[in-house]
Amino acid sequence: MTAQIIALTVLVVGVGLPHGGLDHRFGRALLRPALGWLWMPAFFTGYLTVMAVVLVGWWLAPLLTLAGFVALSAVHFGTAEADSDSSDGLFRTALFGGMVVWMPAFAQPAEFTQLLTWVVPGGHWPQDTLFRPAVRAGLAALLAIAIPLAFATSLWRGMRVVGFATLFAILPPLVSFLIYFCLWHSGVELYRLARRANPQNVWLGLARVAREAFPLASVSALIIAVAWWAGATDLPLTHGLVRAIFVGLSVVAVPHLLLHWATARRDVNPFSEVDP
Repeated sequence: MTAQIIALTVLVVGVGLPHGGLDHRFGRALLRPALGWLWMPAFFTGYLTVMAVVLVGWWLAPLLTLAGFVALSAVHFGTAEADSDSSDGLFRTALFGGMVVWMPAFAQPAEFTQLLTWVVPGGHWPQDTLFRPAVRAGLAALLAIAIPLAFATSLWRGMRVVGFATLFAILPPLVSFLIYFCLWHSGVELYRLARRANPQNVWLGLARVAREAFPLASVSALIIAVAWWAGATDLPLTHGLVRAIFVGLSVVAVPHLLLHWATARRDVNPFSEVDP
């Protein structure tokens, strides 16, 4: 478990956070044509306000905040997972994107419950939730729906969903999250950004992405460190680090998700240098 937590920390900081480190560039491309130089105070005011709301939510309403974060993440992951030739509705998007959560919860309820007791501050997670018959039946129904629905969309999606379902069922939840979020989702997003940064040379594009993402990614890593120092001292070091990673990740992820929804239907180029 200690090795899993160390690997999770290194990959979240080194790969997971940088894929959102260009949010200020997306914000500039989105807001500057309408606001001019005011784009920066408008962007950072909104971004920091959302971060503060999420952080306060973890202490005032932890279960509601957890549910909201999981729901937003499921839609975000599902949007990134969608095949280019498919048009997914909200249910299908969240179903596939949320598999990284609901599949381990179904296949490994004891291990997943242990993680949730570390993540949710104040011991508010009900220990028997994932063992209740209604919850077990609901999670089983999601699996029964997801696989045929995926194959009905395309063979590639069906194979991908079966592969991830198997991965999430047999690997420890931290390891499967690490593989999915850091090596799959973040890796794909970094590749897409690198292609946009330099369509002729993806390696030069990746170098540019890393350089320009470094400031915001470093601030995000600092937020995780502060979350550990301020809110995880009631747990052993490694367990507290798990809480800090997921709480800190949610604080920086929610404004990231909202921003990318705002830019999803527009031709927003974060690397544009053209003034309005």
